[in-house]
Amino acid sequence: MTGNPPLVRLPKHASYRGLLGEQAWRRLHRDIRKRFDHDQPQQSIRYQGFMDEVGMSTIGLVLAQACRLIGTPLALHRGHNIATVVDVYPNKTLNGMTWDRLYQFPNKAPNRVSSTKCIQSEAGLIEVVGCGFGMSLSISEREGAIVFESTAFFCKLKGLKVALPNWLTPGRTTVKQTALDNGEFRFDLEVVHTFLGRMFWQSGVFKAQP
Repeated sequence: MTGNPPLVRLPKHASYRGLLGEQAWRRLHRDIRKRFDHDQPQQSIRYQGFMDEVGMSTIGLVLAQACRLIGTPLALHRGHNIATVVDVYPNKTLNGMTWDRLYQFPNKAPNRVSSTKCIQSEAGLIEVVGCGFGMSLSISEREGAIVFESTAFFCKLKGLKVALPNWLTPGRTTVKQTALDNGEFRFDLEVVHTFLGRMFWQSGVFKAQP
């Protein structure tokens, strides 16, 4: 049992474009629109690049290690200029896009982090990891970039979805993709806990591979 959401047949408007609204969608950079034009791509896409920084607080480091129990949803180490490969592919079971990130920290075993974004008919946009844990997301446009922000965390076990209090989560999660020149894009992530402050932060530049 995974506890993850089952395959759901969605209405035609259930897409990133539909969630954003037409005006906000058109303000996105054209490369960002192309990347998110289909909520479930038909084939795998690989992005390669470097994380300028993979950072976390001391408490964040402890939490990242503990989260191995639910499928390693967080990078396990700190570092700068970390070679990273991101594979994006359709997940037919969850009816979403799986983002599989492979961090290559020096003198460490490869660190694979995986999560799946799903658009559900009732819940809207969610991102799930292992053991039924996930978060609800809002989506917005900022100066041509696409921004995802967590609005709630949950755990789903045996069909029961339980909301998690803010203090029991990693913190408010913000992910932004900004288009750059030559088909590259910048990925920024920040996680800020209600009481413990900034827990995780990452920033890097990537490009799709032929």
